Amino acid sequence: MPVELEDLKAMWFDLKAQVDELAGERQQYLDFFEQSPEAYIVTDNLGTIEEVNGAAVDILQRRRRFLRGKPFAVLVALDQRSAFRERLSGLAAEGSWRTVLEALEMRTEVALTARRIGSGRGICWRLQASS
Repeated sequence: MPVELEDLKAMWFDLKAQVDELAGERQQYLDFFEQSPEAYIVTDNLGTIEEVNGAAVDILQRRRRFLRGKPFAVLVALDQRSAFRERLSGLAAEGSWRTVLEALEMRTEVALTARRIGSGRGICWRLQASS
């Protein structure tokens, strides 16, 4: 019995080391995501915002806490919204198009590039504001 306990302890420490390594890698990803000069939004498949980096917050002119959990479509200008929803529902793997975002009475034309991520469980959006 003592040998089994020692084996279990060794397996526990190995597992904990793997979890710690994965947590470190996740933190590196989050740091990279947040500090990227490119604007990114991560949504679920229905377009509900899960993550927003600092560059996207600058374009959207909204606080991060007000963006999480909101449908991305509500940020799209009303006259562009139905076209956006059609593209979202038809997005197979990847797509690019232009649309207009509205923030506090300001309209910003952006180029969107969308790519399915996480085995198709979400969408990563790259926003590039028109100059």
